[in-house]
Amino acid sequence: MLVKILGFTIIGLVMLLQSTFGWALYFDFEDDAQLKQWEIQGTWKVEKDKNSGSKVLAGEGGSEVIALVGELNWTDYTIEFEASGQTDEIAIAFRAQDANNFLSFMVAPSLNLSEWFQKLGGQFDENIGAKGDKLGIATQEWHKYKLVVEGNKASIFADDKEAIKALPLDKRPDVFKQGRIGFRQWADSAHYDNVLITGQGIPRTPGEPGAAVSPAAKLATTWASLKQ
Repeated sequence: MLVKILGFTIIGLVMLLQSTFGWALYFDFEDDAQLKQWEIQGTWKVEKDKNSGSKVLAGEGGSEVIALVGELNWTDYTIEFEASGQTDEIAIAFRAQDANNFLSFMVAPSLNLSEWFQKLGGQFDENIGAKGDKLGIATQEWHKYKLVVEGNKASIFADDKEAIKALPLDKRPDVFKQGRIGFRQWADSAHYDNVLITGQGIPRTPGEPGAAVSPAAKLATTWASLKQ
């Protein structure tokens, strides 16, 4: 009876995750081949983080570096990830067209600054939304972040708390109505890990070399290990 109940519990949890997340992409970077799915500018590689002991996506360069993933027609999505600025800033890019056109949220401990900004036609605008302090985040510390992009609003959370006032998107140029997702720094190095992207229209590609897997698949695998 206990086995049957456990079986139904597992199925129920898997179905709950599938209904909650829909489709999902997940990158843990334990497989170096996952980097091949990203379009990169500057130096990006998969390496081991000395603090976490895990393989991570590492970006560094003397100027701007950016790594993008996804499709140009993506609109609404949630991105959850962990990040550690090795020398200073970390930044998440969204509704990105390319390296010269994207929206972003940045935390720069050296400037005691967190802010929204956009890069349009290669030109930066740091006055599109709210600004704050560095959120108590220091370099070489791992923190959890979540960006929710939905309709005409983007919200950012750090360690489960809203980090700064949401960014209105209705006044942004039309080029930012949809776009890709990525990470970006300027003349700094940073590490990113455990990237989960969920949303309507986000594909799931389990079983392919270097491909992302769904939360439901990961849960089922975990339960199978526990039962053995």
